[in-house]
Amino acid sequence: MIDPSRSPAQTPCPIRHRAISAPNRIAIHTASPLSYRQLDARLNSLCQQLEQAGVHRGDHLTAVVRGALEDVLLAWTCVRSGVVFCPLNPAFPLEKQRELALQLDADAFWSAGEIPAGNWQPLCLDFARELPASEEAWPLESTQLNNMILTSGSSGTPKAVVHRLCNHLASARGSATLIPLDEACGWLLSLPLFHVGGYAILFRVFLAGATLVLDQRERSLKERLECQPITHLSLVPTQLWRLLAEGFDPARTRLRELLLGGAAIPQPLVSRLCAMGLEPKVSYGLSEMGSQVCTAIPGDAGVVGKPLPGREVCIREQEICVRGATLFAGYYQDGELELPLDDEGWFHTRDKGRFTAVGELLVEGRLDNLFISGGENIQPETIEQRLVDHPAVAQALVVPVPSDEWGQRPAAFIDWHGEPVPDSELATWLRSTLPGFMVPDHWLPWPDLGGNLKPSRQLLGKVARQQTTRARQAE
Repeated sequence: MIDPSRSPAQTPCPIRHRAISAPNRIAIHTASPLSYRQLDARLNSLCQQLEQAGVHRGDHLTAVVRGALEDVLLAWTCVRSGVVFCPLNPAFPLEKQRELALQLDADAFWSAGEIPAGNWQPLCLDFARELPASEEAWPLESTQLNNMILTSGSSGTPKAVVHRLCNHLASARGSATLIPLDEACGWLLSLPLFHVGGYAILFRVFLAGATLVLDQRERSLKERLECQPITHLSLVPTQLWRLLAEGFDPARTRLRELLLGGAAIPQPLVSRLCAMGLEPKVSYGLSEMGSQVCTAIPGDAGVVGKPLPGREVCIREQEICVRGATLFAGYYQDGELELPLDDEGWFHTRDKGRFTAVGELLVEGRLDNLFISGGENIQPETIEQRLVDHPAVAQALVVPVPSDEWGQRPAAFIDWHGEPVPDSELATWLRSTLPGFMVPDHWLPWPDLGGNLKPSRQLLGKVARQQTTRARQAE
């Protein structure tokens, strides 16, 4: 793995480095694989095309992307050109794309589909054109603003999280200390580029001179793992349950590293994988820290390990606070960067947690999610973690609903593996380890998420309130 210079000045482009030192090594595995030499040549051409289109260093390029080859090429072209990459979710309708592009002060806009009208340069790019390198090195400005990732805060209002290039480089370096990656490896781009977790994969792969395996959504994940050169994989538990239901067997794949995150990790899931010879890792991260903060082998519920190199973690009044080399440059708002840190330079995450006796971070949930029932504090994530440890439960989400007697009471949405078990069985399961006031009063069926893997707690809270109100009225 290349260790880019920690100097604030310049760092070599890892793709150009591999194009020179290992030109025939596969950089991107897709229908027609690209070598590092070919990838470099396409990036050269795209950099030239951006320049000819009047898109220059520091400009904001909004792009509707997920993880196709063109999306990856454009993302790294922006790295090379010093253009700020601003990815948007393709699920957004055209008017929403326009609204977000205005918020991001877009100077240019690219999409494989229709481009919304606005005061920006619509881009038409030739992604197949190649331009051989004319120089030996391509230095990158480490401190340049690199990208804006939209993330929803607790209010649901999108925030534009801005990172410098050095933040992503530091994130990739730290990740590699616990998740080894080399030129013989292939990491599946299973997360979208408009999510910091997907974007981070690019840096891990290219710094290591490894292969980026593009997602082929028309084929099942099980099939891809069995026939593609995938050694590293990032999933949320829902995706993994589905994979196991398809008959996934790690022995029939090249898989050696599996990184889980995004939700409570069910102990039955971990045990089943370990019995199959694949020990997963769990991760705690956030957009503001460029993805991973802590990573560990699963143990006790909520324990996510110690901070990776380049990250610092402390606890202030039960709140997890972070800082370090991966810390973002700020939120982009009204043309300015706002970096909300305390006097010691800590970013307050609004996540509740503590350290274990051996110094590992235990994440207990969002402070914003905590609610009071009859004078008792209830952290929904504590209930959820216990529920997903039940063999019949695939997913669980707990939200508060109004109660005349208690103020608020928990309601639980349950997604089953197969046949549901009686509510009373789940209640007994919870009472064996949790106080009675944390046992939900209402048990609700898992809603249709419309293809989304991560449910909106805010939206499901609204659904629960509607359903429980109707049930009370019907009594």
